[in-house]
Formats: sequence, C-alpha cells, structure tokens
Amino acid sequence: MVTRKLAAVAAALLTGTLSLTACSTGSSGGGSSDPGDSQLNKVLKAGELRVAVLPDFPPWAVQKADGSFEGYEIDIAHELADSLGVKLKLVSTDGDSRLPMLQSNRVDVNVSAWTSTNERAQTAGFTIPYDAHGAGVLFKKGADITSYQDLAGKSVSVARGSTNDTILTNDFPSAKPVRFDAISDVISAVKTGKVDAALESSYTVAQAAKSDPELEAISNPPLDPQLVSMGVLPGDQVWINYLNNFIRNLIASGEDNKLHEKWLGEPLASIVSVQGNAA
Repeated sequence: MVTRKLAAVAAALLTGTLSLTACSTGSSGGGSSDPGDSQLNKVLKAGELRVAVLPDFPPWAVQKADGSFEGYEIDIAHELADSLGVKLKLVSTDGDSRLPMLQSNRVDVNVSAWTSTNERAQTAGFTIPYDAHGAGVLFKKGADITSYQDLAGKSVSVARGSTNDTILTNDFPSAKPVRFDAISDVISAVKTGKVDAALESSYTVAQAAKSDPELEAISNPPLDPQLVSMGVLPGDQVWINYLNNFIRNLIASGEDNKLHEKWLGEPLASIVSVQGNAA
C-alpha cells in the first residue's frame, strides 16, 4: 500500500514548507490556494475523506447488492484515504453530478473515471492522470456491426454528458443517440434490444461481452483515448498538489499498475506510467 508518509507531506503543505508549483485564482464555487482554507486541511481536520465514485461502471467501480463498492477506482480511493490517515466515505455520483457535488461540498474529490478534457478544465480542477482509456462498442452477436463505421444509421446508447456522448455526436453524426443517466442502463439497452449498440469505455464493454455470451465488442483499438484524472474544485492548488503527489507515488511504487492489472487485466498505459518513473 502507498505509505502513510504522504500524510507528513500534507502537514508540510499546510505549514508552507512545500512551495506551490502554481497558483490559480478562485472562481465561483472554487477552492482556495490558502493552505488553511484548502480542502486538504478540511479533510485532515474532519478525519474523513468523501470520494465521489460511479456505482455502475465495472471494472472501475460498482456498488454491490449489499451496498458496498468494489473496483479499480474503489481501491485507489482506499489508498488515498490511507495515505491521509483518515476514514473513507464513498458517495455515488454520475456524469452530470460530479461538479455540482463538489460545489455543494458533498464530496472532497472525484475518483470517477473523469476524463480531464480542456472543456471540463475550464470549470473543474484536475490532477495529473492516474489512468487512460478510450471508447468501445458493444452489440448483440449477429448484429450487422464489424467496425466503428457500422454505427452509421444505428441507434446507440450512451451516458448523457459523457465523453462517449461527445464522441458519438461529433464522430458519428448519422448515428441515433439514445441517452441514459446511468451507465448500467446504457449496457442494459443493448441486452434488451432497445438499441443496436452501446458506446462506453472499452474496458466496460469488454467485460460485458466476456460475461454475456450473447454480446460482442468491436476488437479494434479503442476510440479517442483520453487521460483520466481526479477532479476537485478549481483554484485549490494545495489540495491538487497533494493529490498529484499521491498519484506520482502510487505509480512509482507500482501499486497503480498492480491495481490496474487486477481489475482491468492489463498494465497501465505508458503515457500514465512514465509519470511515476520520472518522479
């Protein structure tokens, strides 16, 4: 596990012994670059870390019938809480609720497969990436789909407001989007025949195809690979600095790669793993 010595780094940040690598001004609903006002200080004082996670995005994160969570990002959230020496509270979110949950102070950080696009970075604060993934296509066996181009004219389910929604809209204008709030509904729509295909994370569709003999996923390389980062309020550079430090150590220790292989079945992308090697 990532060592609890990171908690000492947090204390150093709060006393100003570590300099900020960058300063950003606050915005409406934003955080603070003042160590005393930072979410990091609030987490340490409260003794609890509130992490927004997706409840229906296996193998990244899923909420089981007993209410508990499991998955790649759930393990990362546990590592993060352990590094701070605080208790962990997992809070369910969806694509549209990530930023509002931060702004209303219901969570301290998002570890929710949030791709750090330039558009999103205009309103949210993002860390360095801890993973990268692209989109895949899921469909029923026997469907007239062998390549991404075959989505033309077909009904395709996506999570509302997600990067996959953007990919479908921009790259496949003749496809017919069917939008759902929950990722589980996106996948279910294919199983029940409501849509011809689903566009979701390549890892998610691969797992769905593996677990259901009636489903199949396009085997081509993922569409539009993007970086995945933790998301916080903009302007809270102290909190972002700590999270960046945590992620670098998670990668450098090999723990991130270990968790990635455990849940997603393959090593971290080199574009992510190089961060830890350079740390």
